[in-house]
Amino acid sequence: MYDENSSFYETFYADGGWSYSFWREWWWHRKHFIRRFNIPRGAKVLEAACGAGFHTNLFNRMGLRCIGVDASETGIRWARECYPTRTYICADVRGELPLPAASFDVVVTRGCGLYHYDLASPVAMETTPCLMRYLRPGGLLVLIIVTDLSGRKEEGKIWQNTLEDYRDHFTTFTQQCTVDWHRGVAICAAWKPVDGSPSKPDQRRVTRTAAEVHPGGRPRCTTVRV
Repeated sequence: MYDENSSFYETFYADGGWSYSFWREWWWHRKHFIRRFNIPRGAKVLEAACGAGFHTNLFNRMGLRCIGVDASETGIRWARECYPTRTYICADVRGELPLPAASFDVVVTRGCGLYHYDLASPVAMETTPCLMRYLRPGGLLVLIIVTDLSGRKEEGKIWQNTLEDYRDHFTTFTQQCTVDWHRGVAICAAWKPVDGSPSKPDQRRVTRTAAEVHPGGRPRCTTVRV
């Protein structure tokens, strides 16, 4: 399970953390993040759990105005050294950030450890409203996270949550959400209600994605409008 006192990330980020291909990440996020959600150039973005800062820098290079935040002092120190023209904040996203509420168009988090396990746990359930606090009314929260959709929950390993798990989690906070999956990655989006309260079922038009797993086969995604 997630251990907020673990030194894993401090050790991991000491050498820069994950190694990425710049152009591969550019094209992937252009298709599955910016174009998928029609995020305009110049949009104000907060990357939560930014790690060593690679994607915060990438999003700025792609024309967004992105700030990164992470609880790891080592990760943020690395980010500030590698990308000195970008803004990085060392803080727990579940706490009070030195940023004004309702001031971002988009909050995005990639592979955040707070979402790797039980999505109904207090840890996950307190994280989402904390992140949505920094969105303007109608703003977009995006979670990009690895899963094979199997539902496996092995001790000592990250959980392979299903699309239904993600859908159940985000519909707790808003009825305006989408859940999708592409080659091992769940792409979840939740819009902050404009009036501060969830939309009623007959007032929404939400694209949802259900996973159909056939015996001996691979997961297949089917889109359903409700």
